[in-house]
Amino acid sequence: MAWKTYLVVYFSTNNEKVSEIVKEVENIGFTTALGPVDFVYEWKQKPTKEEILNLADKVVEALKGTGTIFNIDTHE
Repeated sequence: MAWKTYLVVYFSTNNEKVSEIVKEVENIGFTTALGPVDFVYEWKQKPTKEEILNLADKVVEALKGTGTIFNIDTHE
């Protein structure tokens, strides 16, 4: 099984367009998903805690100022 980080984004109606937020998240390396999660990041090997936190920091930077809230979940 491959390790994946699942991302759920709660959008705000006060700031950025959803399409712009999606572009920013995809630029980090996430792909858009259908179902209970919005995006998936596929790891090439089991990620370390530091790698997961680094990815989360990239999400924070991409979403900064957009009014969105997110949740990540990483597992096999």
